[in-house]
Amino acid sequence: MIREIFFLQNPWREKPDFDFNLKKREILDILKKNLENDLFLGLLGSRQVGKSSLLMLLIKHLLQTGISSSDIFYFNLDDLKLHSLFNNLPRFIEFLGKSEERKYVFVDEIQRLESPGLFLKEVYDLKRNIKVIYSGSSQLEIKAKTKEHLVGRTRIFTINRLTFDEYIDFAAPITRNEVLENILLYGSYPAVAKENNIVDKQLRIKDIYQAYVQKDLVDFLALKDVDVYNKLLIRIAMQTGDLLSIESIAKSLKTTRKTVEEYLSILEQTFICTRIYPFHKNYKKEITKTPKIYFLDLGLRNFILNNFNSLNVRSDKGSLFENFVLTEILSNDYYSINKINFWRTINKTEIDFIVQGQDDLEAIEVKWSDTKVPRSFNSIESLYPGIKCKVITVNEFLD
Repeated sequence: MIREIFFLQNPWREKPDFDFNLKKREILDILKKNLENDLFLGLLGSRQVGKSSLLMLLIKHLLQTGISSSDIFYFNLDDLKLHSLFNNLPRFIEFLGKSEERKYVFVDEIQRLESPGLFLKEVYDLKRNIKVIYSGSSQLEIKAKTKEHLVGRTRIFTINRLTFDEYIDFAAPITRNEVLENILLYGSYPAVAKENNIVDKQLRIKDIYQAYVQKDLVDFLALKDVDVYNKLLIRIAMQTGDLLSIESIAKSLKTTRKTVEEYLSILEQTFICTRIYPFHKNYKKEITKTPKIYFLDLGLRNFILNNFNSLNVRSDKGSLFENFVLTEILSNDYYSINKINFWRTINKTEIDFIVQGQDDLEAIEVKWSDTKVPRSFNSIESLYPGIKCKVITVNEFLD
């Protein structure tokens, strides 16, 4: 049974001319380079963000560079029948064969295993010339507290939704104006980008959200109070980009602070939202604790609010654009080296994003159309000499 499933999942083994027919992603070249080292390679991101497609593109690359198909193994663990193979390490190694050539093992949705971190550690420590490339739709430590097993053994990349430039390629032919409006209204999941009809885009988003609730929240995390979780999502969606008061949210939902904290952690661990925190150097006038929260896909955010109205009638288009700029910043930081914060003083002087690179510091203010230099730049330059300041408007993305 396992071999039958395996060959169904690995069609290129029997079809040397197999057509992968997939669009390239900007992160692909970086991932290719990481096939050459001895570290395991992890691709983490939400469901349907394109992780499986990237695994297939890496397999295509290996085949094109002369790696034998018999040394490439792909397993999608959404098929539960495969799990018994991974729960028996000697049997798993035997399945890979005795060849001295490096084995490339691709494991899709590895969080489905009971203890994925332990599995990776055991395979790595065998020193058997096995390179594991795996994907996961939630951070491994949500269920399996095995984060320590991965230190020094794996390099992890977060796979984001499509960038603005990637969207153009996926949805062509389309103007830059249309791309921006599509992303702000319907998000940038690859499957959504490929749909031409507005209703079909909305249905795709609905399918993605329902699959997330069923597979990640109910089946995988066994979340019992999905109703409170959904109400929390609505509350967060309504205040995207605003300061996040956990006490206020807990009170409005008639639940505990602990529950809100737990659910916020799940939102981050499953790549639905992200919190960013204040940038500060302990100057008395800077706030230091209260974070902001953003969605990693605006289509999901608008679906949660049941609001796909056109931008020209929306009062929240500025917030949508600010959220979009954050996702662009995150998508271009492949190695997650940069640290992203916001800056706010107690007298409410504010800058949307502070990006700390290895050698520089950049302040970014996001405006829908106003290109005037904000006074807040003068304030932060007086405290942090040498900081680079930049205003980003929609004009940077339009035709």
